[in-house]
Amino acid sequence: MTLAALALLAAALGPQEGVAVDLTKYDAACGVRVERKGKSLEAVWTAEGRRCAARLSLEAGRPLFETLETGDAVLVRDVRPAYVVTVGSRKAPVNERERYVFFDKPASRPSQAHAAALDLKSVRVESAGKRASISFSKLSAGPFAGELVVRLYDGSPLVHVEAALGLEEKGVAYIYDALLEGDFKKIAWKDLSDRFVRESPQGEPRPLAVRNRTILAEEDAGTLAVFPPPHAFFFPRDHTTNFKFAQAGKGRFGLRQDPAGGPGHQGAYIPWFDAPPGRVQRMGMFVLLHPGKAEEALERVKRYTNGDAFKPVEGRTTFVSHWHFALAVNEMANRSRAAEVVGIFRDMNVQIVHLAEFHGDGTPRDPGPKRLPELKAMFDVCRTYSDDRVLLIPGEEANAHLNTPAPKGVHPGHWVYLFPKPVYLTLVRGADQPFEETVEPYGKVYRTGSEADMVEVLKREKALAWTAHPRIKASFACPDSYKDTEWYKSDLWLGGAWKAMPGDLSSPRLGVRVLDLQDDMNTWGQKKLVLGEVDTFQLDRSHELYGHMNVNYLRLSRRATADDWSPVLEALRRGDFFVTTGEVLIHSLEVKEREVAAELEWTFPLGIAVLAVSDGRSVRHQTIQLPAAQEFGRQKFTWPVDLKGSAWARLEVWDVAGNGAFTQPVWLR
Repeated sequence: MTLAALALLAAALGPQEGVAVDLTKYDAACGVRVERKGKSLEAVWTAEGRRCAARLSLEAGRPLFETLETGDAVLVRDVRPAYVVTVGSRKAPVNERERYVFFDKPASRPSQAHAAALDLKSVRVESAGKRASISFSKLSAGPFAGELVVRLYDGSPLVHVEAALGLEEKGVAYIYDALLEGDFKKIAWKDLSDRFVRESPQGEPRPLAVRNRTILAEEDAGTLAVFPPPHAFFFPRDHTTNFKFAQAGKGRFGLRQDPAGGPGHQGAYIPWFDAPPGRVQRMGMFVLLHPGKAEEALERVKRYTNGDAFKPVEGRTTFVSHWHFALAVNEMANRSRAAEVVGIFRDMNVQIVHLAEFHGDGTPRDPGPKRLPELKAMFDVCRTYSDDRVLLIPGEEANAHLNTPAPKGVHPGHWVYLFPKPVYLTLVRGADQPFEETVEPYGKVYRTGSEADMVEVLKREKALAWTAHPRIKASFACPDSYKDTEWYKSDLWLGGAWKAMPGDLSSPRLGVRVLDLQDDMNTWGQKKLVLGEVDTFQLDRSHELYGHMNVNYLRLSRRATADDWSPVLEALRRGDFFVTTGEVLIHSLEVKEREVAAELEWTFPLGIAVLAVSDGRSVRHQTIQLPAAQEFGRQKFTWPVDLKGSAWARLEVWDVAGNGAFTQPVWLR
């Protein structure tokens, strides 16, 4: 230990009252000045030309935040971060090949809510790049134990609070509420009718449905805005319904997670978060310090998600896939939903939407009399409601024929198709029915009754197909179980689809399930790709859609139209796209023998980059810390890496909120 470090430690452990403070891993050059002042720690940093400050108590039992300040004003005094962790059980997998569980309802079994308690014994301050963290031990909530961590970023008005908790028990599922406790004068939020509401908090906290996942405390000197990590906070569901993810009452306001869903969702799968034993779950919330009114503070929060929209990127087109909206069936019943759906996507700058119709609606196993009119309705809906800003592409989660050989006891799995133009096909074929025939007024109709029939249709029509929700849900054994089939090995099978599922806050990377699959597929002998999917049912303007979203940025050779969207398939086949939750953009990627260069753009401060490199047989991951990447940046990074003899490499980038982006593999040989 250096003399300077010893001096810092001696100062921290000197004759001051309160708990010991370890400053040995802190350097003021990070831009966040942290000093001990008697029974307090004072943290001061600059954001947007303004002074930000947090004074933190070192006395057990006292509110942690003695003050939170912006400019020369104190926003609030004596505020305590409060966590409630609801602990339940995870259903055991029904099959030994099932790696992840989604079809679960922990709220239907006994569970217990635990208010987290901070037994303050020690404090540790660390810094890296342009940020600092202050960890308070020991924090516990039922079987969970760990620390309360406050993260501060030079150049950012955020106070990032985490309950960093782990456990040793197996089979645990959980959810958490994150709140601030104190004397708040007025609570504000934007409701689902886009009206700003202000209330003097009264009574016990009650659930609230808010826009942009944000609830605010408006004080004389400014506003505290509380919001979650925009995507990581939302464990996967089949529905994007706003389940009232905020709460407020007398002396308490913040975030909540609904254990079972609201009315109409009693039968839905609400799987909660996984809690693998021995790993630390990081249960986060952000507190933004703002000198203005609540409306201004909310607009500032929205910058982190580009206003809950996907930023235009020159030369790229935004594409989303796997939506069970039942647009065709509703159109046939004069209950049109398409105009509202298209309007929502237009506001989010989603330019191409690939549907997955007839999944729980319609008659997909009908031999033709009902099926063909439904297909026509789907094609008509897509053509009628598409415009110069949003293109609807027909599609289906067919789940027929391409599922063999499935080992005994293994579900055959789900898959999605994408044709380059409208194609009529049935998913059943009678013994006396031809494979192809002309049926008026539809024209050419394919009838599929076998694996060979389906493969022939996909080949003739130059379609793409891929595994939906691989290694989870009904595809828990896929594509592994059919990776040796000729149709999987062929170029008609793209690969798989990515979604942040299951929820596991012990990783700084979302959707590791499919990132691992991407590596595995490309060591099986073929070049396979992964696109982003959302896989949800229903949509209207009341939904919390953005938190569940991801998008693909494609480079199209020409504009896709309502009659020919083949440029979309061409871009997917080339792997000329990246997948993102929206906050991180990858403008370019260059892979050379001795270095990798990438131009990145981001909103939240960046966390890490991950380089996955393979020799064709195994994959190694190189994690690169990015502590100097402050919020709202754009920069070209160059990282030295030895790629001699490598077959391919790909890049992931993740920010401090768990948002991220990843590329497809770049093949070197």
